[in-house]
Amino acid sequence: MRRRQRWSGFTLIELLVVIAIIAVLIALLLPAVQQAREAARRTQCKNNMKQYGLALANYHDTYGMYPIGGTGGCCAVRPALGFQARLLPYIDQAPLFNQINMSAPDATAQVLATGQRVGAIVIPGAVCPSDGSNQNPLNGWGQANYDGSLGSQGNVSVSGSCNPYQTFAQFVNPNNGDTLNSAQLSGMGSRDGPSIRIRDVTDGTSNVIHMGEVLPSCNDHSSGGMWHSNGMGNYHSSTIVPINDYTTCSWATGSLIRVAGCTNPNNWNISWGFRSRHTGGAHFLFVDGSVHFLSQNIDHQQTFQRLGGRADGQVVGEY
Repeated sequence: MRRRQRWSGFTLIELLVVIAIIAVLIALLLPAVQQAREAARRTQCKNNMKQYGLALANYHDTYGMYPIGGTGGCCAVRPALGFQARLLPYIDQAPLFNQINMSAPDATAQVLATGQRVGAIVIPGAVCPSDGSNQNPLNGWGQANYDGSLGSQGNVSVSGSCNPYQTFAQFVNPNNGDTLNSAQLSGMGSRDGPSIRIRDVTDGTSNVIHMGEVLPSCNDHSSGGMWHSNGMGNYHSSTIVPINDYTTCSWATGSLIRVAGCTNPNNWNISWGFRSRHTGGAHFLFVDGSVHFLSQNIDHQQTFQRLGGRADGQVVGEY
């Protein structure tokens, strides 16, 4: 009699158990993988800021001052370029800088031999990889995730009912830091172009913020990007806004909106602030070239404002 051959294999129940175990392992490993990726992105973001620090120091060594944000008056005086354009030769972008016509009325509109418009160019080192919300170019402009600091300077919103942070400003006037007189400016520059030198940082270079992280999707001056003198990457950030206030961000919902009824990005008292997509805070470059991750829970009224002011004479607390 012929014997029936028996096949060995998994039963349906055994297969389901194996699948369940694999699913559990994936669920356990996924957060760790995501954390590792964010740690790598955060490290790259920090390194980008260190390169800015070296560039600013080398620029100052060459010209005896930090790069200006404009050439007087808001907001499109020839050549209508912000400080980041002037910094190009010091961030490995000398060939690009040498093609820009600095005598043009608006150099951001210049079209290069490659067919690219200057204002639409994206500089890789100016982008933080953690900012997944950043369409770049945005509105036709190359964006940056780093901006120069106005310091503790007042910024009045279009809506008169959306000025919650004006009370923190050490300098209420001139609004937005629109001045050529450096004595009227709290921080390290403005779009008008006052000259700031290291000797003007009397609070000490290790106690003053030079640049910080920003999110283009939260600012209506993203039209201008990192290039134009009136772009959000050109001294359009003040320490009066708490770190990581996402109220005016295009993607913010629910509890991310800190100031209800003020979500329009033209509410500059809120939108002109430092923020990142990192959990718990943002990176800041200090004048001495050091980079610090400042908690969004920092003492806002005292410590953060004093870190913004370059010559307020106040003692900086723990941060």
